[in-house]
Amino acid sequence: MNKRIRLAIVMAAVAVLFLLGATQVIGSPGRHDDCATSGCHSDGSGITIDTDSTASVDMDSSFALNVQVTGVSGQSSLTVKFPSDIADNSLFTYEDLDSEGTFSTTDDSATIDYNITAPSTPGLYTLRLYAVQHIPNGAYIDIAVTVQATGPGPAVMNVNRTPSIPTATESVNVTANVTSTVGITSVILQYITPDDSDWNNVTMEVISGDLYGGTIPELPDATNVTYRIVALDTLGIERVYGPYSYIVGNFPPPPPPIIHYGYLLGIPAIFLAYLGTALEYYDEERFTRIHGVMLSLAYILTSINVLLLFQVDASAWTALNPAYLIDTSNMLLFVHSWHIWLGIISMVFGTLAFITHLAGWKTCNLGLPAVVLWTILAFMGVYLNVAFRM
Repeated sequence: MNKRIRLAIVMAAVAVLFLLGATQVIGSPGRHDDCATSGCHSDGSGITIDTDSTASVDMDSSFALNVQVTGVSGQSSLTVKFPSDIADNSLFTYEDLDSEGTFSTTDDSATIDYNITAPSTPGLYTLRLYAVQHIPNGAYIDIAVTVQATGPGPAVMNVNRTPSIPTATESVNVTANVTSTVGITSVILQYITPDDSDWNNVTMEVISGDLYGGTIPELPDATNVTYRIVALDTLGIERVYGPYSYIVGNFPPPPPPIIHYGYLLGIPAIFLAYLGTALEYYDEERFTRIHGVMLSLAYILTSINVLLLFQVDASAWTALNPAYLIDTSNMLLFVHSWHIWLGIISMVFGTLAFITHLAGWKTCNLGLPAVVLWTILAFMGVYLNVAFRM
């Protein structure tokens, strides 16, 4: 073999040895410690990672993560870490470890208790944890972390609507002052009627400063409208204010019923009063006692009738306003007011007559006005009972 052939063989052998040496450098422990990325250690056979796949935490708060890793036996080291250039790893802080949460051991397996602090922005994040050994061998696992918003949330104040009671041809403008320590993302005006299956959404726009406004469209008369305001801030915190309500059309409430037994008690009382008075006029000496008993019974029945009035709703007593005594624009209130005031006067006379009767003072000067007024009240009561039912 000539010298040139021998030289070529030697040079080829040197080249092969050089390439083998370079390969060993690339596969050295130091290189693998720095190469826990998705492009390195693509073969995960022989390494297992066991930990929670999800976590939920408030922003800027810490959570614990227990990780159990088992590697290939006989290898000199095992490295577990959150590479900063992968997924959302760099957004979290790893307590007592470096910025990538690196943990290394010479054992074939390890249990690591991570204490991880979440970022200050709420949202859904993905952490990717790698485990690698000194051979081209690695595995990873993804952990979904939900970071929840914390804080006072939006504040909604001074909720107003115009007009207060709309007609069927008027829309309703709703305004409110909406503030937050971090900023407002959206303000939604929601309204619903008995015909709706779900809330209708109207975006409230900024009028000026922190004043927002939205419009509820025209709706038919007698529609019962319920509405509320939903505010969302930049931290994702939502607050619902309301509900508020109105009825389309200015319908006055129905008049309160008269809950006293005018016929059942009033008619017997008047009958006893007139019969007792007639008997006394016919024969005063003979029927004076009977007259007193009959008038006393009439007074007791009327008193019961009056006491039962206190069962009615307080709104019924609005007719006590003396202004209605001279206001004939609303005949129902006019008659009702006179009915109440004459009833009060008649009870004053009746009470005085009852007291004088018990005292033995025989006189018709007090009982007769009471009986006359009761008669007038009876006719007024008939009118009111008919009018209230119309």
